Order: sequence, then C-alpha cells, then structure tokens
Amino acid sequence: MTRSLSHSAPPVGRSFSESLAYHSRVVDAELERMIRAEEQVENLHDGLLYSLGLDQQDSATRGKRLRPVLCLITAESLGADPKLALPFAAAIELFHNFALVHDDIEDGDTMRRGRPCTYVHYGLPQAINIGDYFICKVISIFAGVKSWDERTRFRLLELLSETADHTHIGQCLDMNARASRNFTRDDYLRIVREKTGYYLAAPMLGGAVIAGADDKTMEALRHFGHVIGPLFQIVDDLIDLTEGKGRGAAGSDIREGKRSYLVAAVTPNCTPDELTKLYGVLDSPRDATSVEDVAWVIDLFKRRGAIAEAARYCDELKAEALGALEGVPEPLRVVLTEATELLMNRKT
Repeated sequence: MTRSLSHSAPPVGRSFSESLAYHSRVVDAELERMIRAEEQVENLHDGLLYSLGLDQQDSATRGKRLRPVLCLITAESLGADPKLALPFAAAIELFHNFALVHDDIEDGDTMRRGRPCTYVHYGLPQAINIGDYFICKVISIFAGVKSWDERTRFRLLELLSETADHTHIGQCLDMNARASRNFTRDDYLRIVREKTGYYLAAPMLGGAVIAGADDKTMEALRHFGHVIGPLFQIVDDLIDLTEGKGRGAAGSDIREGKRSYLVAAVTPNCTPDELTKLYGVLDSPRDATSVEDVAWVIDLFKRRGAIAEAARYCDELKAEALGALEGVPEPLRVVLTEATELLMNRKT
C-alpha cells in the first residue's frame, strides 16, 4: 500500500485547508517510502507504520500531520522549494510520533486516533523499542540529506535539539503536576509553553531556515509558535470534554488525572468541598474513575465558569498570535492566519 505523490506541482492559490490535505499526503508518501525501503523486521517497521497510521487508508487514523505541513507551507510561502524542507518535515513528524508512543505509556491512555495505541497493540516492551526507533530514523535523516549545506544542517539540528529539550522538560512538569492540589494558570502555561509551544514553533522555524528567512521573520515565527502552542493545547483540553480526541470516551484527561487549563481555571472558584471532590476524582486510578465522576467534573467546569474562561483566554491568545504575524511576509501571514482560525475552531 505504498503511496507516491510528486511534490513538484502543488495547487496554485490554495487555502490552508487545501494545503494541509495536499502536503499531508506528500509527507505520508515520504514517511512510508523511508520505512518500507529498509529490510522489514517484524514488530518494528510494522510498528512504525501502525503508530503513524500508515497501515490505514483513513486519513483520520493517520493524523493531521499539522507540524510537517506547517514546515512545508512556511518554506514554500517564503519562496523555497518545499522539496528541500521535506526531510526536516518528515523528521518533525517522526519525532512527534516518538513522543506520542511514550506519552501514551506515561499517561496510561489506551486509545490513539480512535484505535488501540501502540503499547496496547504491541505490548509495552515492543512499544518502547518502536518509540525509540523513531528517533533512530530522525538521526538517519540528518545524516543522509545531501541538499542541505552544513550551516543549514547545523541550524536545523540545533532547532530540533532545543525542541526535544523543552518537550521533555514540559512532559516532566506535566507529570509532576499530577500531585498538585493547588494547580494555577501559571503552572499550566509553563507546562504547555515547554511541551507544546516550542513543538509548534519548530517546524515553522525549520521551514524558514531552509528558505533563508531574515531575523525579523524568525523572531515573529518563534513568538507566533509560542503563543499558538498554548492555544492548541487549551482547545485540546476543551475537545477532551467530548469524544473528539479519538481516545475513547469523553473526559480521558480527567481519568488520567491531568491538570488541564480547566482545572487551573476552576480551582480558585470552588468551595472547599468541591475542591476535595475534584482532586479526589483526578487522583483516583483511571479504572476507579466512573462515568458519573467524569460527568460531575465536567459539570463543575461548566458551573464554575472554567469552560467560559478557557474560551475567553483562547480569544486572547488568538489575538496575540495574529499580532505576532505582523512581522511575517504577507504570503505566509495569510496562510498562518487561516491556520490560526482552523486551530481555534477545530473539533478533533
């Protein structure tokens, strides 16, 4: 089921949604080519394909490929041939899935994109190895690309290293926070800026490096990414209250005990009894958290204004993100403005 798609003739004048659909197919074809080009080892290469969703025709199971697409769109909008950015875009997606495989293990989630996550499907030992092998593939990309000069290669490697560093700090802060019973918005924002902000800025910065962007553009994209990351995550927190995340029933974050933006927003407004019950539910083992417990927490978020506060703060972050784009050349500003609207209004 190998996919193939030329990157030489993308549609002209397309919207961000059209670009997302087009470039995601390009990324899928490149990822599948890389994996299938190797001698296939059972429970390893098929595990990479499974984790990436490349064993499926349904694009919803494969994921949106948002990060690598942002890389390709940025490079293209700044005047570079997106083929030059494709290896870095692929590396970003491989790194992303390395993080997802391990994140599901650390969080105890059992579903990813509407089906059993990698460690459930392959078992814990094989899943750890599959996740680690994603990083091997990232390294092989940097070692093998011939189209980058050494300065570009170094800057991209430095960018990926910085991103990995912040991502792991953010993940540790996230796990540390699960013991907190006085979780604040500042706590939350530090976590998501480390865990998500750098993560979303990196692909755009990589595309800009490949396009030879000036310092003003680089700084504007960094600011934009560091704002859009928290926006993306808060929207994710809200989607989790529905079944839109493909992780099983609504409220997976509640069952996990995650300190979401909603927990931070509701904590100052609760009575002592409500706080005791809220954190009691969050701190209970996943399999001991009932449907009724989840429904009570969601109702608390509604009654105490946390959902409305999250929506208000998303509007604030959106305005800041669009302001950051004033420092970006117009072709890229237009497409990233549309991307911001899409991220703000997504349901999955």
